[in-house]
Amino acid sequence: MDNFVITISREYGSGGHDIGKRLAELLDVPFYDKEIVDMTAQKYSVDAKRLSEMEEQSKLPFSLPQAFSSFSESDDQLFIRQSQTIFELAQSSCVIVGRCADFVLRNHPNRFSFFLYSSMKERIEHIKRKPGIYPASDPAQQALRMDKRRAAYYKYYTGQEWGQPTNYHLCIDTGILGPKTAELLKTFIQLSGS
Repeated sequence: MDNFVITISREYGSGGHDIGKRLAELLDVPFYDKEIVDMTAQKYSVDAKRLSEMEEQSKLPFSLPQAFSSFSESDDQLFIRQSQTIFELAQSSCVIVGRCADFVLRNHPNRFSFFLYSSMKERIEHIKRKPGIYPASDPAQQALRMDKRRAAYYKYYTGQEWGQPTNYHLCIDTGILGPKTAELLKTFIQLSGS
C-alpha cells in the first residue's frame, strides 16, 4: 500500500499509547504522540507547555471553518499549527495518537482511524501498572476527568462526538487483547489494503 496513516483515539488508561507504539513497530513506521507537541513548539516557536495545557482544557463548540480563517484566539491558532504538523507527518506512513488526527486527516486517502476503549476496571489496572506515567491520584476519577476533557476538546475542534463509532473505521475493547490489540489492528490494515 502507498503512503498510509493510522490515527488512534483512546480512552484514558486504555493502553492506546503502548498499542500505537507497538503497531508502529509491527508496521515499521514512525510513531507520534506527545512528540507532536514538541515538534509543533519547535517549528512555530510556541511554548510546548502551553500547547499541552491547551489540549487538556474543556472547550465550548465552535465553527471549524471560522477557526481556520481567523487567528484571533491563541488556542485556536495553536490547534491549527499542531494540525499543520500532523499534515506534514502524514506525508509519510506513520501512526499518530490523539490530537484529533482522525478529523484533521479525514480526507487522507489511506487513513485508518481507530478508537480504543476498555472497562473502567481494566483501565484502573492499566493505570496502576504504570505509576511513573499516570498521576498517583484516584485512577477512576482521573480517567473520568481526562475522558471528559478529551471529549470536550474533540467536540470543540471537530464538532463531532468523541468515541462515536461512525467517526472511526474500528472501535475495539483493549481489555480483551491488551497489548496484542496491535496485532489485530495490523491484520485489519493488511486486509483493508489487499
